Amino acid sequence: MSFFENQDRARKKTGLLVFYFCTAVLLIIAAVNIAIYFILFLANQQKFSFGYWLTTGTCWWIALATLIIIAGGSLVRMAQLGKGGVSVALMAGGTPLNPDTSDHQERTLINVIEEMAIASGSHVPRVFIMREEEGINAFVAGTQANNTVLAITQGALDKLTRDELQGVIGHEFSHILNGDMSLNVRLLGILGGILMIGQIGEFLMRGNRSQIVLHGSSRRIGNKLMPLALVLIVVGYIGLFFGRLIKAAISRQREFLADASSVQFTRSPEGIASALYAIQYHAGQGFLMNRHAEDMSHMCFGDSVKVRMSRILATHPPIEDRIRSIDPGLLPRLKARFKKRSESGHLKAGRARGYSQSPLQPEADNQFQPDNITALVNANTSSLSPEAIAASMKDSVGHPTPDHHYYAHSLHQGFHQGLRETAHNPKLAPVILYGLLLTETKLTSTAPPVIKILEQDDHWTRLGEHTQAFQAIVNELPVEYRLPLLEIAINTLKTSPPEIRTQVIETCFLLIKADQRITLSEFVFTYLVKQGLSEIRRPPRNIYSLTKAEDALGTLFNALVKSSGESAERQKQNLTAIMGNFSEQDASHFLNTTPSAMGLNTALERLNRLTPLLKEPVVNACVDCILHDKKAVIKEIELLRAVCAALDCPMPPVLEHH
Repeated sequence: MSFFENQDRARKKTGLLVFYFCTAVLLIIAAVNIAIYFILFLANQQKFSFGYWLTTGTCWWIALATLIIIAGGSLVRMAQLGKGGVSVALMAGGTPLNPDTSDHQERTLINVIEEMAIASGSHVPRVFIMREEEGINAFVAGTQANNTVLAITQGALDKLTRDELQGVIGHEFSHILNGDMSLNVRLLGILGGILMIGQIGEFLMRGNRSQIVLHGSSRRIGNKLMPLALVLIVVGYIGLFFGRLIKAAISRQREFLADASSVQFTRSPEGIASALYAIQYHAGQGFLMNRHAEDMSHMCFGDSVKVRMSRILATHPPIEDRIRSIDPGLLPRLKARFKKRSESGHLKAGRARGYSQSPLQPEADNQFQPDNITALVNANTSSLSPEAIAASMKDSVGHPTPDHHYYAHSLHQGFHQGLRETAHNPKLAPVILYGLLLTETKLTSTAPPVIKILEQDDHWTRLGEHTQAFQAIVNELPVEYRLPLLEIAINTLKTSPPEIRTQVIETCFLLIKADQRITLSEFVFTYLVKQGLSEIRRPPRNIYSLTKAEDALGTLFNALVKSSGESAERQKQNLTAIMGNFSEQDASHFLNTTPSAMGLNTALERLNRLTPLLKEPVVNACVDCILHDKKAVIKEIELLRAVCAALDCPMPPVLEHH
C-alpha cells in the first residue's frame, strides 16, 4: 500500500472513530440510566416499570448531564492538546532533550533519529525524555508533520543497545509515515470524556468502597449505600471498557504493521524483536507510572498499563506474537541471548539508578563502518535512465528502504564536525539557515544589503562573521547535504522562545529578497523554515477537489518549469502538458508571471491542504516537471525533495542503486 493510501486510510479512520465514540456515549448513557433505575427500585417501597422510568424528566436530565460530562471532558482534553505533539509529551512527563547535549546515550538517540529522518525525507521530530520512567517505552505524537515529537523513556535509553533503540525508533517513524500519529492524537482527545468516567470508576475500584461505607453512621447505613458504590464502579468501568475497546479496535493491527515497517526500514529484525523481548524480560518494564498512562496506551511502543481481558482490550498484541510475526525462529534465540546477557551483567544499565554502564557502548555509534562512504553519498544518478529515476522517486514517497538507511548513516557521519555542532547549538543554528539561503541567492554575507539585514537580528552577536565562515564551508558542501542540514537546524531552533523564532523567519524572508529576485529553491527552503518555526495552529480544513486548487497548481508547476533552465518554448510545452492533467484552461498565462514569495507561499499552503490521495498526482506531476528535459541533476532532485517536504510528502534520497 502506498504512502498516500496509508495516509488516506488513517484519515478515514477518524470517521470510524467518531462512530465508535457516539455508539459508546449512547451505551454509557443507557448504562447510567439503568443503574440509577435499579438504585431507586431497590431504595423505594413503591415499584415502577423501567418503561415508565424512560418517560420521566429525571431520566432525560440524567442523560443530558452524562452527555455534558463526556463532551466536556473531550473538549477539555482537545484544548489541552492545542500545541500538538509537545502537549502530549509534556502530559506524559517528558522533558525536552537539548540538541546540543554531550551525554553519550542522548547523543546516540539524536543520531539515530536524525538518520531515520534523513533516510525517509521526513522532518526531524523534537525529542523528549520521560526521565522518571524506568520502563521501556516510546511514542510519537503530533497533529501535523511540523509539530511532531518523539518521546522515549529513560528506561529505554538505559536498557537498550543501539540496534534495539534503532528498531524502536524505526517502529515510531513508521507510525508517522503510515498516518497513525495524528489519528492517535485525535483518539486521545475524543476519548478524553469517556476515559475520564472510566478513570473515576477505576479509582472507586481501587479502594473507595471502604470510604463510602465509613461515611455512614453504622454498618446498616453503609450497607444501604453499598448498591450506590457498586453502581458507580460499574458505570465508571463501562466507560473505561468502551474507551479501551475503541483504542484496541483502532490500534491493535497497526502495531504489527509498524513492526514490519521497522524491519523493512532497518533490515534488522533482531533489533526490534530484541527490544520487544527486553520489555517482557524486565517484567512490567513497559508500563508507565504517569497518571495519564491509560490515556496514552494506544500511542506507545508497548503496553503502558496492565489490562484485564487483554486479548480483547489490550491496544497491543502480546509481545511473543509480535516477535513471531517478525521471525518465528527469533524467540528461542532471544531467550538464550538475554539469559547470557543477564549472567554477564550487560542487562544492568543506567547512570543514576544504581546500575553499571549502559549497553549503548561508544563504539556502537559507528557500527555500519561503510567501505565507500564518498561514492555512496555522491551517488551519480546519471547511470540510471530518467524514466527509472522518475518511477523510483514516485514509488519511494513514504517508503524508505535499508539502502536509504545506510545512505543516511553514511551522510550523517560525513557531516563536518563544526557543521554538526553549529546545527545543534540553539544560539548558532540560525547561521546554518542564513548561510544556506545566501548560497542559494549567490550573495555573500559581506554584501551591503545582507549586512544591513543581519544587523537587525539583535539576538546574537557576531552573526555576520559566523555566517560568513559557514558560507565558505557550505559552498564546498555537496548539494545533498543541504536539506538534511536545514532540517536539523530547524529542529534545534524549535527549542527557542517564540520571539527568536519569529525573528529568524523574518530574517530568512529578507535574505531571499535581498537580490531582488526569488528562485524556487531559496523560497522552498524559507518556507520550510516558516513551516517548522511558526506557532502551532489548528490544522486547516482539507481540500477535496483539485479544481479548487488550480491556481495553486499553476503557480507551483510554473516555478518548477522555470527552474529547469529550458528554453521558453520547451517551458511552455512542459507546463501545458502538466496542467492539461488538472485543468482544461490555457496554462500559458502562468508563464507570463514571475513567481513571488506571496504567491508561492499561498500555493504551497493551499496544496498542503489537499487530501492524501489528491497529493499523489501532484507529487507525480512535480517529478515529471523536473525530469521533462530527460536529465537527472542532483540539484533539481534535491529541490523536488524539498518541495515534497513542504507538502508533507516525505521523499527519500535518490540512490544510484535502488
